[in-house]
Amino acid sequence: MKLSQTKGVFAEFGYYPKNIDIENERFSVETLPDYADAVTRVTEDPNILNDWIYPGNKKNYNFMTREITSLPFTNRNFGLPKTHILKLKGNENEEDLDFVVWCLSFFTGMRLTIQEAGFLDATPIKQGKLVDFVLIESSLEDVINLALDYLDLERNNFRATKRVIGIIHTLFLAQYPHSLPFERFQYLYMSLDTCYKITQTKCNASSTSASTHASRVQWMCEYYDIVVPSWAIINGKCSQISSVRNDTIHESLFFDEPLGFAIYENFNGNVILQMQHLICRLLVAILGKPNISYVKSSVQTRQRQGLNLLEK
Repeated sequence: MKLSQTKGVFAEFGYYPKNIDIENERFSVETLPDYADAVTRVTEDPNILNDWIYPGNKKNYNFMTREITSLPFTNRNFGLPKTHILKLKGNENEEDLDFVVWCLSFFTGMRLTIQEAGFLDATPIKQGKLVDFVLIESSLEDVINLALDYLDLERNNFRATKRVIGIIHTLFLAQYPHSLPFERFQYLYMSLDTCYKITQTKCNASSTSASTHASRVQWMCEYYDIVVPSWAIINGKCSQISSVRNDTIHESLFFDEPLGFAIYENFNGNVILQMQHLICRLLVAILGKPNISYVKSSVQTRQRQGLNLLEK
């Protein structure tokens, strides 16, 4: 639930299984009094598998018989207990709360929300599940300051913040454990396309900055001085992933099979995983840290990387 006051806006958010208590001139984060009970309720939920929590089967109430039956499908949207409260001081814009919590979601590697039913299909209950980095020598206070700095910089560009939210959400959707390979690919390609749109707008590049749709990822990597993954390098008129995208979107075929009946054929390692890693690096760059070592690190690894937001 979002509430507003004369000198700021605040909202409860969750679910985050660690104590956070921060107070500074710009904002505060407090752990709610019933935090321990909330964590217990979540960790003891029977609908947890491999650190992901699912909504469980949808219930149907029969008003005639007053019987409750379990249906053979789940609610797609569901809620979890709130664990913390965020207040933005001297701020009257409630949408800023949503953006900051989305950024916290990204940097903690687990979905957080201020909404009553802000989770879709499933969500991790442990941090770090959805990204390939861990914060070092920096803290969640630094994360929130980074998000607020971005809001200040893009105050007159409503779409900039909404696009960042869109990137984070589609990055997370791609990692739903039961997503099919073509769904993961489509979500990740959408995220990469949005990274391009933000970057193109931010640097005031012309519409020909990437001469073809296929060259967008290569252009972004070169712009941020990231080593271009082999699957994004233009060969003729296409890159590997743009060819897969064209078949999927325009011909309803994924590696020459109907959607849902083929895996991603990895010619250059695990491309889906590398796409996730690249999106994480691009997001950090977009949010204001393009020159730190994490952004420049290789996407061709399964090792978790250190991310220092205070690095010069």
